Amino acid sequence: MTPKKTNPRKERFLSNLPTQDLVSDISDVKGKLSFSFKYFDASQEAGQDFKDWNDKQKQELLEKLRDYSRESKVFWLNQRVGGGGLKVLEIYGDFPKNSDFEYPKHVPEKVRWARFRMESAMRLVGFFVPEDAVTELKLSSDIFYIVFLDKDHRFYKMEKQ
Repeated sequence: MTPKKTNPRKERFLSNLPTQDLVSDISDVKGKLSFSFKYFDASQEAGQDFKDWNDKQKQELLEKLRDYSRESKVFWLNQRVGGGGLKVLEIYGDFPKNSDFEYPKHVPEKVRWARFRMESAMRLVGFFVPEDAVTELKLSSDIFYIVFLDKDHRFYKMEKQ
């Protein structure tokens, strides 16, 4: 039998690969929020596309996505901001009747509409899949599916007090 040749480039490459345990990484993110733009809709007049947001707004969006993905959905449902104690994450359930947006045809019907509060009036609007619809829709309940960028708070309009 001939001796096996060594490949110094291969050995150097393999020795520089990260050694983090993939299993521990998976367990660390289990139950944490993830975000998907699979159902993103920038076609409606009330919403925006990324090109419509300035650099500061896009930076704030990315920072919020990073922060939100470090915790679970339940964590953000219980976090309050502002003087009135408003929730960071609000799950509405049904699509709001008082909205400048229309229900996109490409979004499944059994979802629970929600929003993340961003800076000032800015909102990140989308949905979660309820546990009882995960199998049918083939979507995850730990993913927030982003549908609209709403910098002017037009998704769920509150009546003037």
